[in-house]
Amino acid sequence: MANQLSHPGALCVWCLYLVLVSGLRAQTKQQLLEYKSMLDASEEKTPEQIMQDKQIEAKIEDLENEIEEVKTAFEIKRLALHRMQLSAALKKNLEKINPQTSVLMDNMKHILKLNKLIMKSQQESWDLEEKLLDVRKKRLQLKQASESKLLEIQTEKNKQKDDLAIMENSDKIKTVQQNLQTEIQVTTVIQHVFQNLILGSKANWAEDSAFKEIVLQLEKNLTMIK
Repeated sequence: MANQLSHPGALCVWCLYLVLVSGLRAQTKQQLLEYKSMLDASEEKTPEQIMQDKQIEAKIEDLENEIEEVKTAFEIKRLALHRMQLSAALKKNLEKINPQTSVLMDNMKHILKLNKLIMKSQQESWDLEEKLLDVRKKRLQLKQASESKLLEIQTEKNKQKDDLAIMENSDKIKTVQQNLQTEIQVTTVIQHVFQNLILGSKANWAEDSAFKEIVLQLEKNLTMIK
């Protein structure tokens, strides 16, 4: 049996077998890593999700600004009303104290008149602010509609891109699987040849632990390699 193993042809076949098996194992591991990378890539955030997040952030910011504007307008109205109430109360008290204080009365009337003008101007300003707010809302709606359309177009482009990538990956996987199957078949033939060489030598391989390990390796099904 030692002579059979030391035969150059048998030794070359055995070395070739080991190289092929090692290559198949490495190729299988590489294929699994590629599959895992494809799965990990599919879990990343898509451009559509990023755009949707930006739209939500912009809408939140607009709502916060609108709330601040309403709060400011309310505070201005409250202060103006308080000023008018204070002036009216002061005028009433002056009339009770001395109706003849014409100078003070004239001043108070003038103040009340100015307050009314201020209130009128503020009301006009609020009306303009409301119109401006309506314009901003319409502009925001147009912007959102435009972004929605762009998102729809981008989604369709990404879908086409993904479909193309799936087709390309499918073709690559088929090619890799075909090459792998061919190499398995070639290695299996070499495996059978080497088994026949051992059987033809009529050696008692069970008594030699190293030789027994080689024979057991040859009996493995290469399609089950992981």
